[in-house]
Amino acid sequence: MRHISVSSPSGLFVFYAALIARVSLAVCVVYAVILNRPAHSQETGGIGLTVVNGTTGLPMAGHAVTLLRYNSDVTNEETLARVVTDREGRYEFTGLTADGSLYVVATRYLEMPYLTEHVPLQPGAGRRETLLQVYDITTDETALVHSAVHLVIDTGPEVLNVTEIIVVENRGNLTFAPLPDTGLGLVYSLPAAAFGLQPMVEGLQHTDRGLLFSAPIAPGVARIVYAYNVDRASIDHRFTRQMDYDIARVQVLVSPSNENVTATNLTNDGVQQVGDDEYLLLSNRVGVGKGMSVQVAFPSVLVWQDVMKWGMLGFVVLIVAAGLVVGIRVKPEQPDEPPALSDLSPEDERKYAAIIKAMSELDDQYESGGLDEASYRIRRDGLKDRALRLRQPGSGDG
Repeated sequence: MRHISVSSPSGLFVFYAALIARVSLAVCVVYAVILNRPAHSQETGGIGLTVVNGTTGLPMAGHAVTLLRYNSDVTNEETLARVVTDREGRYEFTGLTADGSLYVVATRYLEMPYLTEHVPLQPGAGRRETLLQVYDITTDETALVHSAVHLVIDTGPEVLNVTEIIVVENRGNLTFAPLPDTGLGLVYSLPAAAFGLQPMVEGLQHTDRGLLFSAPIAPGVARIVYAYNVDRASIDHRFTRQMDYDIARVQVLVSPSNENVTATNLTNDGVQQVGDDEYLLLSNRVGVGKGMSVQVAFPSVLVWQDVMKWGMLGFVVLIVAAGLVVGIRVKPEQPDEPPALSDLSPEDERKYAAIIKAMSELDDQYESGGLDEASYRIRRDGLKDRALRLRQPGSGDG
């Protein structure tokens, strides 16, 4: 009989145990690699900055600048670095997060602030170049040109809400910088009946000369923005804006767009869409010189105070008129007052007594139906006239 050998159960256990251990070790290694794998590195970029004096054209060597970052909410500002340019007015900002943030480089020169435009760094943007220009200063406003005035008028039943945007171009190579606390700057007059001034830019204040703008204006375009209210009734619903400087372009946007207005020195250009709102656009065809005006006349609106006032006045007039009519209708016939007998001569006194007696008899005859009304009135008026004539000296019984 042949003996068949059978493997030991303990040997099989060791084999499978070893296999399971190897598989477990491999799994642990894979998980360890996954867990310890470094996160995908965030993309970065750079900004190459050049600072130049725009008046002289020379680079600003050794000039201090500040790098700022704004996230998607531009109001959230973060200061990243304060550095100094090299002798060529250059500086390289590297390792900047390229996640769509906006970067701005700021500096000051002759106490005037200057900023670059927003430099966005999107993923994959790499390196961006930007130029920052500073300027020498002047108090001469010759190079300033008022290129446009925009008026946005929101109409209410009692008040006009007006926002003004004045566009000023500095066409020179010097920053217009009025000396502080001297009252120098650009002066604008507010329309009649304006109140509730709200400056929306720095350097704007209300003075006895008018609205004074004394902030610096660098070469390029600046916008002066402010708002105010106007009482409609006090200006007879006619808004007038006088120009303090020569203006190349005037635009008036009226809301609601269906306002039925008439304009002076402006042309109706129809309804325009501005953002989500519609406005009636009025604009000039030729420039408006200093001292000239544009005017927008709005339809008169009766507010509830006016309705009450005129309603009460009409009610009073109606009551007075009704009283007069009723008084006339119910006014009793006044008895004929005889003249004073002391003023009559003896002859006239006798005649007067006879007339009174005749009038009395005539009244009795009429009341008894002996006379029709027409005959009664004619005869009685005749007697009455005779009685009145007796009061005239020397007239007799004519």
